[in-house]
Amino acid sequence: MKKYINWIAWISLGIAFCYGIIFTDHSHELEHLKILEAENLQLKEAEEGVYHLYKNGNVSGYLATGTSQGYGGPLQVAVVSDTNGSIIGTELIKSFETPSFVAKLSNKKYYKQYQNRNLDDRFQLKEDVEAVSGATVSSLAIANAARDASYQIAHKVFQMETPRIEKSWRLTPKEGVVALIIIIAFLAIYFKSKKLVYFNLFLGLVFIGFLFNASLSLTHFGRVLLGYFPDIHTHLSWWLLVSATLSLIIIWGKNVYCTAICPFRASQMLLHQISGINIKMDQSLAKALAFTPNFLIWLSLILIFISQNPSLSSYEPFAMLFSLKGEGIQWYILPTALIGALFFSNFFCRFFCPVGGILKWVIARRNQVKQLIQKQKQHA
Repeated sequence: MKKYINWIAWISLGIAFCYGIIFTDHSHELEHLKILEAENLQLKEAEEGVYHLYKNGNVSGYLATGTSQGYGGPLQVAVVSDTNGSIIGTELIKSFETPSFVAKLSNKKYYKQYQNRNLDDRFQLKEDVEAVSGATVSSLAIANAARDASYQIAHKVFQMETPRIEKSWRLTPKEGVVALIIIIAFLAIYFKSKKLVYFNLFLGLVFIGFLFNASLSLTHFGRVLLGYFPDIHTHLSWWLLVSATLSLIIIWGKNVYCTAICPFRASQMLLHQISGINIKMDQSLAKALAFTPNFLIWLSLILIFISQNPSLSSYEPFAMLFSLKGEGIQWYILPTALIGALFFSNFFCRFFCPVGGILKWVIARRNQVKQLIQKQKQHA
C-alpha cells in the first residue's frame, strides 16, 4: 500500500509541475496596468519587446518589462516612458515577494522615485534610488528590473547609449556571521559537544532568527526546485546556508541545520525548558503524527508547482515569530507550535516542520545511494 501511495504522490507532483510550466501566463496583466488606465493609454502589440502606447490615435509613449531576482523568486516590472525618453512611471506586475514587503514599498511611495528619470539612468541603490527600510532586497530587485526595462526602450526606440553596470558583491557583517555559525555547527557535531550545540543554537536564535530573519523554509526549497536561484552577489547568505546544509548532508550524512543552527528549534527547546513539563505522547498518536510533515510537504509542493510561486504555501511560522509578520494560517500555526512546545519536546520540529522533513528525505536518499555504491564495489 505504501508503495502505491508513494507512486501516486510522485506522479501528482510531476503533473502539477508540468501544469504550472505550461499554463502559467502573465502576459494578459499588461492590459490592466494602473498606470495605463491613469494616463488613458492604449497598449498595442510589441515590437522587439517594446510596446507602443497610443492616446487619441497618436503614439504617446512606450512600455517595456524588465525582470530580476527578488528574495522570493523572479519579479517583473513595467516601465512606461514618454516620447522624449523620460519615465512616466513604473509598476510591479509579477512578484513572489512576501506581500507585507510589497505593501511596504507602495506605502512608502518607493515607485515615485522613478518618475521623470531618464531612461539611461544607472538606477543604483543608495545613489539614484533609495531603498525602503526592511525591504532592501525587494527594493534592489525592483531597481534592477526597472533598469532592464528602461534600457530596452532606450536601445530599441531612442538608440541611446546606456551605462554598463557591473555586478558588485553585497558583503555585510551578516554573511560573516552566517558563515561563522555554520562553522561552529560543524565543529559542535564533529566533536559531539552538546554545550557547543546549545551555544550555536542560541547564536542561531539571535542572529539567523531575530536579527536576520533568515531561517531555512519551504520557500527556499521551492525556489531550488523551480530554478529560481537568487543572485549570489546580493544573496550570499542564502547561498551559504542552503549550500552548506545540503553539502554537509551529501558528503557527511549529517543534518547540521536542524541539529545545531535552526532558530525555531532553539525557541522550542527554550520554551520546553522554561515550562519544565514533559508529557509523553501516546505512541500510536506520535507514530501517526510523524507522517504529517510528508503530507504537508506534498500538499505544499503541489500548490507551489501549480502556481510557480515558491512562497504561496509556506505555512511555517518562522518569519512570523522573528519579524511578527505572517499570512493566513500562520496566525494559527504559531501559537499552536509555541503552546505545544511547552508540553512536548520539539513539538513542531517532530510533527509539522517541512524543512526537517525535506532534509530527512535527502539524508535517506543519500544513504540509499551510498549503500548501492558499496554493494557494487563488493560485487566488482
